[in-house]
Amino acid sequence: MRFFTPAVFAIIAIGFLASCSGSNPASSSLPAADGAEGQMAPLSAAVPMMPQAGIRRLQLTTRFVRPGTTAGIYASNFYASEMWGYSNPNVRDDPPVCTLGSASKPLTYVNGFGTDPKGYVIVPWLETYSGELFGYVYAFKPNCVGPVWQAADNNGQPGDAYSSNAATGKVLVAELALKGKSTGAIAICQYKVGCAKAFSNKAVTGHGSGVAMATNGDCWLSAFTHVNNTGFVLIYFKGCTGSGQVATGTSNRSAGGLFIDTKGQLGTIDQYAELYVYKGCNPACTLVSSSTLEGQPIFGGLNAQGTQLAVGDPLIGGTSHNHDGGVDIYNYNATTGAATYSYSFNTDLNTGSKDGVYAGLFAPRNSKV
Repeated sequence: MRFFTPAVFAIIAIGFLASCSGSNPASSSLPAADGAEGQMAPLSAAVPMMPQAGIRRLQLTTRFVRPGTTAGIYASNFYASEMWGYSNPNVRDDPPVCTLGSASKPLTYVNGFGTDPKGYVIVPWLETYSGELFGYVYAFKPNCVGPVWQAADNNGQPGDAYSSNAATGKVLVAELALKGKSTGAIAICQYKVGCAKAFSNKAVTGHGSGVAMATNGDCWLSAFTHVNNTGFVLIYFKGCTGSGQVATGTSNRSAGGLFIDTKGQLGTIDQYAELYVYKGCNPACTLVSSSTLEGQPIFGGLNAQGTQLAVGDPLIGGTSHNHDGGVDIYNYNATTGAATYSYSFNTDLNTGSKDGVYAGLFAPRNSKV
């Protein structure tokens, strides 16, 4: 994931960045996770400074849609000016079938994003204009159509999203860092309503990461506990409001994306190449299963059937499947909570940088339980 220093717009990394890459804007002496390449690059207290809403909004258009094709997996690259939709499955590493954004009308600085059970794609992103930063949340129809609505997010730097009805329902947004602060939070955005004031918990003393919302309206935020993006905390918000409670019984060492499987279990992606699946977490968590993932997994989610998991990976497969960043696909068993590696793809995903692919998601995703 990436953040901004407002004065110079310096891009600073979180997570494992390959030590051999000359494109990395930050590095660290912190050790890499077991079995993973690269280093964890710490983040200074750099936060976006977001101006008033409504000053400037881009109207995005689809760059291309290949006739007779349907996008079933989406991916983003933080350094690129577009996102990509791929066919599902994509075992042969085929090119994208459609894109969102373009060089002339960019969709920029995307960390995580969301998809819903109808195939809508929810994109939190940033633009720079006249030396200032603007945060937005856009909702796109399936197959790279739209946006159908957009909202300015003046809370901070939006970096992940989750919704069961992106067209008209609530969209949960993870604020990677609040305006003027170095701590994460949650904001709720909606069609015709916009983005409400963000809320958080005092245990979130580092940047925010992933969000998820259960069928009963409860929600979770994963976050770091230090400003250099180390440590982990999971916050449970009953009814997705208030100051929340710290979830207990977690095993994670690093924050990443969240998802809810077909049995209502909470999947938590750890950037130290682990997937932890829990029951409960309201606030007490019970570990269902842990699985070793490839490379450096960050943001991901399940397919419509809940049987496969897509994950964005800037190291795409680590030592066993080593090439530039892309999307890793796993077979997922909700009964056991286990994920097993299946395949990876990365055609066209390294436009801008090979280590900027942080999110890969199926669209549509699994429905609410």
